[in-house]
Amino acid sequence: MKTRQRLPRKKHPYLNALKAVTLVLTAIYPVFMTMMTGAGILYNRGSYGSSFARYGTILIVSGCLMTSGTILCLFRKNLTSLLSPFFSLTGLVMCMAVLRRLVKHADEHGWHGSGMYENVSASYTFQTRLLPCILPAIAATVTALCQYFSYDLSELRRERKRQKENTPAPSIISDDQQQ
Repeated sequence: MKTRQRLPRKKHPYLNALKAVTLVLTAIYPVFMTMMTGAGILYNRGSYGSSFARYGTILIVSGCLMTSGTILCLFRKNLTSLLSPFFSLTGLVMCMAVLRRLVKHADEHGWHGSGMYENVSASYTFQTRLLPCILPAIAATVTALCQYFSYDLSELRRERKRQKENTPAPSIISDDQQQ
């Protein structure tokens, strides 16, 4: 039976503050702006065209990935600290690739807003909604990497490695052969 020794946990007020800011930014940008932009594209796919609708799906998936990366960075575990940057940055790359295509398409076709946004180009609207997603993705990545390389978690990994090295090796000769 293994008994885990908990190392004294150091207080990290800046890391906790970064987590809180990251959580708020994620609620605003990847969850609301990115996913709602994707949902709007899917909802209006009749006027955009069916080939354009896949961009909406990709935006929703990228928002989910960035949100997952942020949620994973909140926990102080090795695996979640390693998976969080992967999810956050994969979602960010997907979002930025779709943004590039949306802006190019909107500029080529001269799209402009309607109603009170009549004088605003659609490419500018896409950029203001999707570019700020960089902040929570980078913040989640920095948080996860700081946690993974923090002193107390590194010390815990070293202690586990020492315990694993000090465990006795299984007997080469089985009990039946000894008698």
